[in-house]
Amino acid sequence: MWLAFFLFIFTSLVFSKELPNILELKYELTQNGEFLGTVVEKFITNETGKYRIESVTKGIGLYALFGDRILMSEGIISQEGLKPRHFEVHQGNNRSKDAIVDFDWENQILTTRYKGAEIKENIENKTQDLISYLYQLNFENFNDSMIEFTAATGKKYKKYQFKIVDKQAMLLLGDTNFETIFMQSVAEKDGKPETQIWLNNKFYKLPIRIRYQEKNGSTLEQNLVQANIDLNGL
Repeated sequence: MWLAFFLFIFTSLVFSKELPNILELKYELTQNGEFLGTVVEKFITNETGKYRIESVTKGIGLYALFGDRILMSEGIISQEGLKPRHFEVHQGNNRSKDAIVDFDWENQILTTRYKGAEIKENIENKTQDLISYLYQLNFENFNDSMIEFTAATGKKYKKYQFKIVDKQAMLLLGDTNFETIFMQSVAEKDGKPETQIWLNNKFYKLPIRIRYQEKNGSTLEQNLVQANIDLNGL
């Protein structure tokens, strides 16, 4: 039922680069087809242009022993899109895996704190973090053949390149076909793209499916199973 309504909303309205005030997305997470748990994301913005994104990954069975993985991004929304100010990564109660990144745009300095070390680097203008970049895609120009940006992950700060493969790729989820923009990273692991993303091609450009190639050769995949969207003001 939700997929049919979701498709109706996304195909009935004119595309907008403004994200809704409140957006909640729930994904099923699998590894090589085996169900691992869920990823729940909440995006909130207010009248002052500030945003907050929280992504919580909950495992099941043995995977639950690792604790929840939490990503949090805060910042502002400018004419160019999301501009992060603060980013955090937490893995259960394992403090050694905590990472904090602060973006000082006035002085063009990025500060990363991880495993007791503090690293300062110069910020490039088009910089995102590990979770904000997925929402920043809503503001990108897909007339180009390539999308490039720099992102802070908490462990590293590097450039990412995504090639636009198909602007009208059909993706079947449940009983519903979505028209998506299919893009994949230029970087590869074992001859395969590190990351592949299917974005909804109507209305908001939100991730429907995300597929990662892990270091051990396995495939990690997120598939959207629920979407709650605040449509106030439309």
